[in-house]
Amino acid sequence: MYDFSLLPEDSIVAICVALALFAFSFISFSIILLYSLIKTNIYTKQHKDKLKLVCDVAYFHERGKRDNQEDSIYISPMDKAEDNGVVVACSDGMGGLLNGEVVSKYVTDSLTENYPYKFDAQDDNAAVITDISNKVYEEYHLGAGATLVMVHVYDDYMNFYSLGDSNIILIRNNHATLLNYKQNYITLMIRKFAEGGIDTVDAYKDTRAKGLIDFVGNHNCHVLKTSKPLRLMENDILIISSDGVTDSIPLNRLVNHIHFDQNASGIARSLKYGVKTKRNPRQDNYSAIVIKMTRSFV
Repeated sequence: MYDFSLLPEDSIVAICVALALFAFSFISFSIILLYSLIKTNIYTKQHKDKLKLVCDVAYFHERGKRDNQEDSIYISPMDKAEDNGVVVACSDGMGGLLNGEVVSKYVTDSLTENYPYKFDAQDDNAAVITDISNKVYEEYHLGAGATLVMVHVYDDYMNFYSLGDSNIILIRNNHATLLNYKQNYITLMIRKFAEGGIDTVDAYKDTRAKGLIDFVGNHNCHVLKTSKPLRLMENDILIISSDGVTDSIPLNRLVNHIHFDQNASGIARSLKYGVKTKRNPRQDNYSAIVIKMTRSFV
């Protein structure tokens, strides 16, 4: 213990003044910091609707039990996002046909060459995809093909384009929705069975069920597309993936593998881990691009 009574009186006064100044400075700093935090929070709440929605983007690209990686992905330049939006795509080479990896790579390379895309030109963008498909047809004459799912996000709206059975999934309010229907025989048969009053369960027993009725490589393919943009909301999650993801994690269980406070990278890691832990002996290649919509002052 120090005996301050031994200090000169002027030293004690100086120490007291210094302690008082320190206490005043600390209290003043705390008040200013608290005021700033309150003001920032109030401003954010008042102007939240005016803040821009931006895309937080991540991906994974994994080979399953196949000999080759037949999935290919595309992400547009993020430094061009403010002017042209964000365009992402996933193409999956068709199993059972040769050159699946060549075709899927050709698809994403062609999308890269045609960038940028006009957001409101859905018909023109679909025509680009049809042209790519026709060139694959001219080269392979139905001997090779691939699926394609492509999403274009601009501000808080999105358009999508789809061929085949890959996935465009929107997760909102803890619920996953498949935005594009699969262009395969089972979808066609279920529709016909339902119209004819036949039990649709029989459609799943058909050996052709997973066969595609349209794909990249088909002549004059029919590209599914949005007729008008879809509105996106804060914390919406988009998953653009090959069917290798949903073969192991069904649509209704996707949300069980996601923590909604995660960023896009965290969600991608969780989904990749979820597929791996299934240890599917016939695991297809599995790739996905994850987009999480967040608010930003920028």
